[in-house]
Amino acid sequence: MDTIESAQRRLIQCLPRVVETELVSLNHALGRVLAEGVLSQYDVPPSMVSLFDGYALTAPTRCAEVRTVVGQSYAGDAPQSLPSPDVAWRIFTGAALPLGSDAVIAQESVTLQADGRIVLNEVLRVGAGVRQQGADTQIGQCVLSAGTRLDAAHLGLLASVGVAEIAVVRRPRVALFTTGDELIEPGCALPPGKIFNANHALLRAAMARLSIEVLDLGVLPDEPVAIRAALRRGAAEADLVLTSGGVSVGDADWVRQVVADIGCIDTWRVFLKPGKPLAFGRIGDTPFIGLPGNPVSTFITFFLFVRPAIRAMVGADPDIDRPAPRLPLAQPWTGGDRPEFIRVKRARSIAGQTHLLTFPNQNSGLLSSIAWADGVALIPADSTLAEGDFVDYFPFEGWYL
Repeated sequence: MDTIESAQRRLIQCLPRVVETELVSLNHALGRVLAEGVLSQYDVPPSMVSLFDGYALTAPTRCAEVRTVVGQSYAGDAPQSLPSPDVAWRIFTGAALPLGSDAVIAQESVTLQADGRIVLNEVLRVGAGVRQQGADTQIGQCVLSAGTRLDAAHLGLLASVGVAEIAVVRRPRVALFTTGDELIEPGCALPPGKIFNANHALLRAAMARLSIEVLDLGVLPDEPVAIRAALRRGAAEADLVLTSGGVSVGDADWVRQVVADIGCIDTWRVFLKPGKPLAFGRIGDTPFIGLPGNPVSTFITFFLFVRPAIRAMVGADPDIDRPAPRLPLAQPWTGGDRPEFIRVKRARSIAGQTHLLTFPNQNSGLLSSIAWADGVALIPADSTLAEGDFVDYFPFEGWYL
């Protein structure tokens, strides 16, 4: 039986790398993965700038010195020059220092005389009140490495060094379908014996958040001809075929049977709960992953196994979740015979400490537990945990990185 880590490694090794790249503007780069490192073509800031409103001058200075103010600069003005080292220059936050100056005294630290001269009320060292040229980034510095999945901060950094377009890895294409005669699309009347299809919406939304291109093959009945056609189309047009349901060993589990007929399939026994069954196979050269049908199991296995494998496909770090933060449980918990991911929510205790509340019913069919929770906690097998014991915590928001 595989551990969680060994199953993750196996799946990463089984999925091919996406090597195609494309050039996109920053406005369309959120969530994309850098294909190559980015070197800064500029110093940021490009010159010394003032940290606050005040007066630029040449340091060091003495207390009670008197300086004549000979000019002024606002943010965005081109740098000027001090005519001599014994004068001052009125300057505002973010403005470039005039050449020849090397410090800024705050306007609150001077006395303005009637004749317009200023008296310095403190001693200044060289560099005081100044952000140095290149303090943020310098010419030739690698500001972001290949494999970085771009978020708002990354895009801001790229913009700050003048980058307008970047080379990113092509989005991975995942063919998705769910199966089951019992499934009805949301918005339709609900006949007896049917349930609304939640897993399809769940997986589509999760992949959208992860910037995955989805080839949506719909919701299929438990009918081998339709399943075979969807599998073949997905294998021909996508990098990965992903399904939910139909991969166990029952008579109606047609997905498993059809994949075995047209390719190969293996059920992985992973030492965790929830998360069974998890199937991996191939249809020609295209990998296939079959997730369990219970909604919570679908959610957990997608983010535990599919997400890191797809990150690796595009050159991103698959181990971004580790090490996991550790937080204390708000109540005792007894582990079962397998490691278990339980649905939890952060809360503040009476003492002001952050701890983890647990959902009262951890059944893997209860999608309401995922909607209530903000993460999962990993409970080791055969463990007896007291209130306040620390566990690994995986926040859902981190799973969308």
